[in-house]
Amino acid sequence: MGYRRLYEDIIQQILNHIEEKKLLMGDRLPPERELAEQVGVSRSTLREAFRVLEQQGILVTKPGDGRYIVGLPKQYDKQIFLDDLEKAAIWDLLEARETLESRIVELACERATEQDLINIREAEALLANQGRSGAVPPVDADDVFHLAVAEAAQNVVFTSYIRINLELLARIRAKTLHSPDQVAQLMREHQAIREAIESRDKESAKLAQRIHLRNIKQRIKEAENLLIKG
Repeated sequence: MGYRRLYEDIIQQILNHIEEKKLLMGDRLPPERELAEQVGVSRSTLREAFRVLEQQGILVTKPGDGRYIVGLPKQYDKQIFLDDLEKAAIWDLLEARETLESRIVELACERATEQDLINIREAEALLANQGRSGAVPPVDADDVFHLAVAEAAQNVVFTSYIRINLELLARIRAKTLHSPDQVAQLMREHQAIREAIESRDKESAKLAQRIHLRNIKQRIKEAENLLIKG
């Protein structure tokens, strides 16, 4: 199962109810506060789900009255619809990571201890050893490297965020690291980041990180057709 935001779960519940005829065309949804309590999410999460459903013509809001079911489009395919939502979530995660990791490598250049640098080198070597033994999946070795860099920034919030981000992206990332060439490219990207941090060169570290994320995006674009089949 790939990454799903809370509002996507609400969307899927509503779509299921429509398909199962539990919600019919013209039915009025319960008031926002009541529905939020029923499904156990915030009202802002509900509003995001409603926004997507309105854009798809599945729901309509009548000011001062409420929200009503319009129905499913004639060309509606739920799996394609949900796949599109998942892909949108992936790009949101990468956008957030792009901003945060730029700051992380900058702080790592300032704050990394000798032990932090050792941990980063060992994490880098883990991916190289994987190439020879195959004992550790590439995506797991990649996780260890990014967490080592995050820990070198000496900010527990950053480390926690990166851990969550990596977990949420694990499925698609695994599909981008299935060939020796892709793993070799990833190793070069890690090396550039590690060398910049060791040199305490903030600009080079940020550049290496930007290149790394740019290449991740490219690999994900190439794997999107596999995501749909997954």
